[in-house]
Parts: sequence; C-alpha cells; structure tokens
Amino acid sequence: MKPYHQIFPDAQAPSITLELAQKSGRIPRGRYAFVECYCTRPGCDCRRVTLLVLNEKMRHQALICLGFDGEGPFCGPYLDGSSYQVPYASELLDFCVHTLNSRPDWVLRMYQQYRDVRELVDGRPYRGRDFPQPGDLFYRALPSPDLEAMLKESVRHGSGLPCPHTPCDEGDDRYGMVRLVELYARAGASAPASLLVALQDELHRHLLADPLAVEELVSLLPALSSNARVDDDRVAAALRILCLTLDFYQVEVEGGGPGARQQMQRLQSALALRIFREKCAAELRFAVADILAQCRVKLIPELQLICDGGAGEGVNRFDLFNSAEEFIPGVLRHFASVGLSSPFAGAREILELVSVSDPEMRPGLTWELMNADSTLLREIAALLLFNADPEQSRETARMLVSVDGASLTPNTLRRLIVARNWFPEPTRSIVDQTINNARKARVQCAHLDRPDEETVYASCLDGSGTQYFHILVPDGAAHAGCTLMLQQGYGVSDCSLVRLETRRDRDDFIAAARSQRCCLESTGDYLDLRVCQALAEGTERGRVPGHWLVRVAELLGRDHWKGRPLDAGQELSRLREGIAENSPALLLVDEHLRSLEESGEWHRYRALFGSWKEEGRVVESVIDELRASKGGLGGAAVVERLCDQVLEQKRPLLLDRLILATLWLKSAKEAPIPWQRMYHVAQAVADPSIALKEIPLAVSMARESFKSYHKRSKDGRQHGGDSA
Repeated sequence: MKPYHQIFPDAQAPSITLELAQKSGRIPRGRYAFVECYCTRPGCDCRRVTLLVLNEKMRHQALICLGFDGEGPFCGPYLDGSSYQVPYASELLDFCVHTLNSRPDWVLRMYQQYRDVRELVDGRPYRGRDFPQPGDLFYRALPSPDLEAMLKESVRHGSGLPCPHTPCDEGDDRYGMVRLVELYARAGASAPASLLVALQDELHRHLLADPLAVEELVSLLPALSSNARVDDDRVAAALRILCLTLDFYQVEVEGGGPGARQQMQRLQSALALRIFREKCAAELRFAVADILAQCRVKLIPELQLICDGGAGEGVNRFDLFNSAEEFIPGVLRHFASVGLSSPFAGAREILELVSVSDPEMRPGLTWELMNADSTLLREIAALLLFNADPEQSRETARMLVSVDGASLTPNTLRRLIVARNWFPEPTRSIVDQTINNARKARVQCAHLDRPDEETVYASCLDGSGTQYFHILVPDGAAHAGCTLMLQQGYGVSDCSLVRLETRRDRDDFIAAARSQRCCLESTGDYLDLRVCQALAEGTERGRVPGHWLVRVAELLGRDHWKGRPLDAGQELSRLREGIAENSPALLLVDEHLRSLEESGEWHRYRALFGSWKEEGRVVESVIDELRASKGGLGGAAVVERLCDQVLEQKRPLLLDRLILATLWLKSAKEAPIPWQRMYHVAQAVADPSIALKEIPLAVSMARESFKSYHKRSKDGRQHGGDSA
C-alpha cells in the first residue's frame, strides 16, 4: 500500500484532517491527517483503501482499513490489528466513520483515486464493477478481523490488509485440480471473500488453459471418497469446485465462449460415467445429484433422468423406497448415510420429499412417520405441522391428534406448547387437544432453558416493510447463527440456522450481519416484540411459520412468543411516556417542528430511507393523468398529487412503519437518528388533521417516487431507442 501522493507526486488532492484546539476525549490537541493509501500490485482489484493517520509531526497514529463494497469480514472500517495503534486510535476511527457518513465527496474522491491508481499500474482504464453510491452504505466502526488470519495474509502481501491473491505455497509440488482442491480445502467455507475470489479466478484460468481439467476433477471425486480415511474437507472442496465449474461453463455457453458447449458436454458425460454408471459411493452420488438438481445448467438426457429419478440407476436422494412399506427403512438409511440426527434437519428433508412425491401418498407417509418406532421420526412427523400450506398443516394436525398421546416425546410436547399460539383456528384447537392427549398419557414436558447470553442484530425496515434479525446464541458446545426475515403484512417470511463451531465462525457471522445495510446491535426485548407482531400478522393471513422458528425459540428459551398485533396508539403513548420521564424537553413544540423539518432530509441516509418510495401502476396513473391535464407536469404539482392520492391511501401502513422504525432506533446501540425525532414524525402522521403533504418526510417520499418514475421512463425510452 502506497500513499496516493507518492503514486502521483504532482496531485493536489487534499487530505481529510482533524484539527483539535484542545484535547478531545483521549485525543491530544493537534492536527491529524488521514492519508489515503492504495495497492500498487499489478492485476489486483482489491477495491479497498488504507487510511494512514499521521499527526502534525508526521508520526504514525493509526492505520484504518476500508473496503469499498461494504461486504464481508474485511469491509471495515476497522483498525488494522497487525499494525501499531496509539491508545486513542479507536476515537480516531470514530471520527473517520463520522466523516465517511457525512462527507460523501470524500468517498467519491477515494473511488476516483482508486481508478487512477489501477489505470496507472495496469496500463489501461479501470474496468471493474461500479462502486456503491456513498449514501447506500452506512458506515460503522467494526472490530478487527481475526488477528491470526490477518497476520498470515499480511505476511504474504507485505501490507496491513491483504489484497486478493492466491494463497499457494511456492514449494508445493501439487498441480492442476489436485492443487486447487487442496487450496479450497485449506481456505474453508468461511475464508475472506477476497481469498475466495482469488481462488475462483485461478480456477477459471485453469479451466480455460486445460481442456482435460473437467475430467481430472470428475476422476478426483470418487478417488477422494473411496480412501480408507475419507477427508471430508477435501471432498467438500472438490464438490464446491464442481459447482463453480458448472456455473463457469454455463456463463461461457450463454456468452458464446469458444468451445464452452463442448466442455460442458465433456463434464456432464464424465459425471454420468464416473459417478453414476460406475456406481460410486452412495453418499457421493447423492451429493452430485443434489448439485445437478439445483444448478441452472441444461443437463444431458442421462443426467436429467437421474435428477428426475426416472432412470433405473437414478440416485435422487428421495428415491429411497419403492413402496410405502419400504418408506421408514429407506428414510432411516438415508439419515444414517448423511449423519442426520436433528429432527429439524430431518423435517426439512421430509418436507422436500413430500413436495415432489405423489400428493395421494403424503397422508400415508406422514402417518407412517407418526407411528414409527424411531423417536427421531416421530419428532419429525410433529414438525410437519409447520407447513406454509394451511390445508396440509391442518391435515397433519388431525393425524397427530389421532395417534396415541403416549407416543409423543417430551420434546414434541414442549414444542407444541411453545408454538400452539402460532396456528390459526381451527388448527390451534386441534393442537390443544393433542397437548391434552399427551398430558393425559402422563408425558413429561421437556424443560426449556434460557441461554446465558444472546447477541441480536436488527436491520432497518426497508420500503416494503421487510426487516432482518441475526441472532447468535449458544447451542451445546458450539453456537447457532439464526436469521429471521419479517415482512410487514405477511409475518415471519423466512427463518434459517447455521451451526458455528469455532470463534472465527461466530466472528464471521457477526461481521456478515454488521456489514448489511444499517444492521445494528439490538436487544432481545425488541426481537420478542417484532416476532410477536409478525406472528399476529401471519396468523391473520392463515400462515404458519416454518419449523425452524421452533428451533430458534428453543435455543433462545422463548416460551412466550404469541401473536400480538401492533397497536399504533398504544405504542405512541408508551413512547411519549418514555420521553416525558427521561427527557421532557424533547416534547416541546420546537422539538416537534425541528423533527418534522429534519425528516425532509432523511432520504440522504439512503441505507435507511432509500427504498421508502412508491412505485407501480398507481403512481404511473396519477402522473400520467397530471401530464394530460392543462397544468402540465410540474414537479411541485406531481409531489402534491402523489401525497394526496397515493400516500394518503397508505397512511395507516406508513404510520405502522414509522412506529416500528422508532422502536428499532430506540433499541439500537448506535442509532443513526435519535428515536425521539422519529417519534415526532410518527405522531404527526397519526394526526388525521395534518395532511401528509404538510409533513416533510412524506413530501420527500413523494419526490423520490417521482424521481424513480422519471428514471424508469428515461431508461424505457433509451431501451426502446436501442431496440429500434
């Protein structure tokens, strides 16, 4: 990394400086310059800058790392853990973060400087993808990535933070696909994004240089799986390379790359021969069949038959039985082959199975599971209640209430009690009867423990009312990373879990959460509030959340999640009481007016409010109608009409969204806007005597809606001109 003024000695680019007339916090008075440094390695496109902080005596104070794309564990800004930092470096970092958010011109200048450096070093104009707009990212100080990983990378690169390059050893005598498998296995799935990109680039170069590489890869798969001591990391790495290779050739085929179609044919023919016809290990065949079933490439007929389960030698992972009598043994064999012991993972497998099986067989298969000798299968059967299809959920409930209550396990009883309020009627009443049957049979309810710790991150609500939660919670000897997606008017839209075995896994999970747009550390109370509101919305629509939400509730020890609709008036009263108790001056009229005025500028926080606008036919019809009128298409007239005819119709929805955003800000530990400001805007929207066109935030939303319409119209005209 070299300072920009050393790369371009004649450049007059100013530096961002911090000048303190007196001591501020721990920072001594003086002048501190933030010097931008860039990578000068030929061919590197790391898309990052290192900020060297120097005092007025040109002494090193701090080294701050920043990636331009805002993604991954190395996105920053953070203090370089492998470099010297003064004791008050964290406060210098805070100033840097504040300046990045308030000075978009600085960010744009660094983008241009990066382009200048790449053009000088590589000898051609920079052709990388577009940088994100400064307002699309909300910067926060992030913790330094794992120090050991940073040191390894910095030794290889010779700087504080690595640029993408291949982490190969100079003395490694392996070559070709064997070497690539080794590198991917060594990197692991949680490697930094820059490292994975570099490996992928090397894979692409190898595929282009060696036409026989695909056959070498396919030959490696059975060899790795048939060893006496199977190396799971290398098998996983080889399978990952197979996915990437299929994607690579598909892109080449679509782009008309020379020989790409023949290479795709060669790869698929090799898979058909070496993996399926020669009857490799069943687990490997299942894994390859999964990859083929999920990839977007056009398969040769033989592989298509295998994925469809239509060939005699088909190995579709759901082709486990030839009749209902063989169903239970087939499922148990499959679970044993993949080492599956969790009823939640098993329920996912069974739900996928019934989704592709004959609908007439589903009730019989479910009944077989409920009456199986295996405790695991009976617990899986109960989790099939959590089906997004209300009819199938109700059908499963009717079967479950018909089985012997004593066959329910203590874990199943606890899960039914925890989730009984998540079901709409009449399914809820059937679930209650099932619980009574188990209690009459003296089934003991399993205990539900509350974890000693939990970390919650919550994103802001986007323009559609969607919000994400990322939760880190202990799970036995490891941790679990839980992700929830809540959607306004829909409920719990999605839920997923990932097991985090190591501290690095946990750090990567948190870093990935924090790198998302305005995803801030929050509280368990706010999580509970939002989940209960989402459950109420889902129940109203007759939707049942997926079974993974049950697992999240178990891990968090939540036995009180039940649908509680958002009461706008009640929440506003509580918020007002909180302000009156702690900061009564913030309820003065001047504060109310100041909050409304500031709300007109909130759209400059694009990560928070960039999607708060209206689109679609309603907006188009209003604007087209105004265009046809005698008054013409004046901007002020359009904004007023959109406020009156579009936003006013959605006023209750806007009020709910503002209240939810206020609660989010109130719970956040690093709120970009004081929650009291948002409260005042919500209070104004709740007052029907105030027209939305008198509220600056609503006017700003209408203006952004008009801009979006204008941009779509312009793009449409350009596209039409190109087509002509």
